[in-house]
Amino acid sequence: MKQTHLTPHVIQGWYREFLSICPTGQLNKQQFIKFYNQLENSSTKNVEKIAEDVFQAFDRNGNNRIDFNEFLIAYALTSIGDPVEKLSYAFSLFDKDHSETIEPNEMIDSLDKLCSLTGRRTSNQSTATLACDIFHTLDIDHNQKLTRDEFINGCLKNDFIRCMLSPFERI
Repeated sequence: MKQTHLTPHVIQGWYREFLSICPTGQLNKQQFIKFYNQLENSSTKNVEKIAEDVFQAFDRNGNNRIDFNEFLIAYALTSIGDPVEKLSYAFSLFDKDHSETIEPNEMIDSLDKLCSLTGRRTSNQSTATLACDIFHTLDIDHNQKLTRDEFINGCLKNDFIRCMLSPFERI
């Protein structure tokens, strides 16, 4: 309740629904990818890879399963969390190697997938050029790595970048 700001009644309803979909109480990666593909209902070829990235971000304890708590917290952060929580979650999606920084190659890869999934265009720029521009704006210490603070604070100050990097955040 503290992390999601949901009432006990709502959480209990979600729990019953989760168990009806997943009687064991945990989704493995294949189950999650299938579920995500159904939710996304897209013919985009990158949806499976994106689902893997989302799974990795949801699986906070690294046990290759998503339990109800992980699912509920991640869902709440992506749909009803405050901007800082949503951006922190987006940071986790971009930080593929869990180094607590986002490197340019991670940014480019994530932007490619985001643009493909959301259908957003990067105008006439390639994703590599866009990633370079984003790093120029957000990388305060110019070390070619974005920390969680640089990412969140920079996105909060720049509506275009926030919209591009955090599809869960509505401006």
